[in-house]
Amino acid sequence: MVSYLSLFLYDDIRILLGKDINRKVVAVHTWNLLASAEKPISQVWKDELYKLDVPTNVFVHNQYFSLVPGVVFNPDFLDTYLAFSSDLPVDLKTYYTGLDSNNVQLVGGMDTKLFQLLSDGKSYVSFHHGASSFLSYCLNEKSKLLPQEILVYLFDKSFYIAAFDKQSLVLFNKFNVQSKEDLLKYLFGITNQLGFDRKHCRFTLFGKHGLFEIKSNWALDYFKNFKIEQIHFNQSYHPGTESFANTNHFESHWEIN
Repeated sequence: MVSYLSLFLYDDIRILLGKDINRKVVAVHTWNLLASAEKPISQVWKDELYKLDVPTNVFVHNQYFSLVPGVVFNPDFLDTYLAFSSDLPVDLKTYYTGLDSNNVQLVGGMDTKLFQLLSDGKSYVSFHHGASSFLSYCLNEKSKLLPQEILVYLFDKSFYIAAFDKQSLVLFNKFNVQSKEDLLKYLFGITNQLGFDRKHCRFTLFGKHGLFEIKSNWALDYFKNFKIEQIHFNQSYHPGTESFANTNHFESHWEIN
């Protein structure tokens, strides 16, 4: 029986996970935008699995986000926070997610009409920016980090990047890239901007490294401590659904609780 739903909205793919009472995955539905002439997002809220009126988390990977320190956060100013990072459309619905015991808040936004369509028929639905799981993982692992650390999640020719200095988060952002050379330029620029030492900073890459044929030794000529890593699991699967666990989507391994 499905007791919870998690929906992940990427630019290139939509992923819907059905979970049992113990939050173990029992069903996986995907819509690949690159493989279909239809508009898959219109199929999501019509899907029989998504129509179930169970607690639902929706994660939206888009350009509308802002990270706000918990000590200065005020939920009355969500639009203001987002306006610092990008120009906002008129019709934007905002939301936020507490991370690291609410020490930071990740503010996000999406089209109001889509927000309403995904909310209709739901007694409880919660919206989050798509980076919530990546950031929660990074913050969860911070006690294990080196004094200078940069973590990257690569997907859909985009990447999230989180940088830590002495285990404190000092930078988070999202960039678009067309090649591994573009990625290298960003890593160089951010390392220099933060004053990190390329010989001592550790760089960890998660996600679709195969997209640009990135190998584990790719950046060793530039960064002495570069590795491609698998995310630790907090997702668990019933038999028949494990194939999704073998994908390089961050949420196939880890989802914010």
